[in-house]
Amino acid sequence: MARAGVNSGSEHNRRLIAALLASWSDPDPARFASLFVADGRFEDVPYGIRIIGTEALLAHAARVKKHNVDFEMTMLRCDATATTGVAEWQLAHEYVGRFDGIDCTGRPVRIRGLSIYEFRDGLIASATDYWNYMELVRTMEVIPREIRGFRAAG
Repeated sequence: MARAGVNSGSEHNRRLIAALLASWSDPDPARFASLFVADGRFEDVPYGIRIIGTEALLAHAARVKKHNVDFEMTMLRCDATATTGVAEWQLAHEYVGRFDGIDCTGRPVRIRGLSIYEFRDGLIASATDYWNYMELVRTMEVIPREIRGFRAAG
């Protein structure tokens, strides 16, 4: 039998995850930042980005929205407890701007990923995204600067 409050916390946190994924489609970066506690943390592991606090979250969301047209995150699966959560998602958008120094405006991007969440005080305390960076490299058809000088096998 479930303990009192566990199911309601779990459901609330599943709704928070859904709201966070939906916030990427909203042109207002404040919608994204409002779902985090004041010292909330967002980490994009493939990009090596770690952001802490409301102002940094707002700036990050604004930067992401600037480089992506028709940004849409679709939740594939999601589960949450009163303190933690996980979601598998797929993002789709049209890229705007330079990718590693090369203009890639107009490239359609579609990437599947996974996010791990921690919750506190009814909001998101941390969100950590994991996704396959090579999917983006293949889409952009750009070899990242940091590996351009590597030797080829054979």
